[in-house]
Amino acid sequence: MFSKFHLRFTLLIAIIATFYCNTAKAQDIQFSQFYAVPLYHNPAFAGSVHAPRATVHTRLQWLGLDANYKTYYASGDTYLAKYKSGLGFQVLHDIQGSSVYSSTQFSFIYSYEIPVSKTFTARLGLQASGIQRTLNYNGLRFPGQFDDPNGFVGGPTNQPTGIQNQLYADIGAGTLVYSDRMWGGFSVEHLNTPVQSFAGATKDNLPMNFQLTGGYKIPLSQRKYLAYTEDKSEISITPTFHYKSQGKSDQLDIGLYGMYNQLMAGVWYRGIPIKHYDKDYKIPNRESVVFLLGWMYKTWSFGYSYDLTISKLTAAGPGGSHEFNITYIHKPVKKHKPMRRLPCPSFYKH
Repeated sequence: MFSKFHLRFTLLIAIIATFYCNTAKAQDIQFSQFYAVPLYHNPAFAGSVHAPRATVHTRLQWLGLDANYKTYYASGDTYLAKYKSGLGFQVLHDIQGSSVYSSTQFSFIYSYEIPVSKTFTARLGLQASGIQRTLNYNGLRFPGQFDDPNGFVGGPTNQPTGIQNQLYADIGAGTLVYSDRMWGGFSVEHLNTPVQSFAGATKDNLPMNFQLTGGYKIPLSQRKYLAYTEDKSEISITPTFHYKSQGKSDQLDIGLYGMYNQLMAGVWYRGIPIKHYDKDYKIPNRESVVFLLGWMYKTWSFGYSYDLTISKLTAAGPGGSHEFNITYIHKPVKKHKPMRRLPCPSFYKH
């Protein structure tokens, strides 16, 4: 039997899940391995390794809930030395709640590299995207389709039916400054604040998403930070941060990773513990602790991370989140003059 308690608990969990998606995730998809998908967070990273690069990435979030998320991502970029420019593209498909709601994005990316001095290099990037969002009303259940004795009984409703699609264009830009050991980047997504609502719904503009990233590499063994080097030995630790702000929501990832030759391990904390979602209920802004393991083999790198949920959603048994990354960098056969490379992190930049 489907009691009032079970129905209310189910609705409560759905409300909590929706609440956290619109706040902690700031409406946009959020990756824990943010430097494994650099083009997604800042177009200035296009061509940053001065070689052709391909990336595939998967995020599986809250598989213990019906309101889970599955995100599939692929990108490619290269560097045009003659024009000091980077070109790239990315494709992303996100599925929410058993295919009830999904989105597909395709982006073209351009960047330009500016040697500021012998120590620092700057990059500027632009991104143009086309996005399709799909809402399948056939997969939804509404309150009028439930009763206390029998639970879900189905039947017709006054709600919309069928499948609706929404298409819109999106513009983004970013900048990046780095040296051999430190870097900082700033990017803005949704510069045109596109309308994301479906036909017949209240006009809903997607607010701009501001992102700030940075880090500093602390070497524990001597090594020159040059691209295309055959020496893969490295022992270092790198503190990093990633701050995101969109609309009334913001979030911070802060932590570090360590490199030991071809192995990498890292840990991050996601949240702003001194900030509360609601002043009346005092809900703390904390989401998860992220653990990362990675390994590099020649020109391939592999990464896995797990998000341990520490928010109020823990009571619902979300099951945490998993991310898998594979990155390939094609190194030229001909020898080139060594070029300064980004240190963020070298595991993905060799």
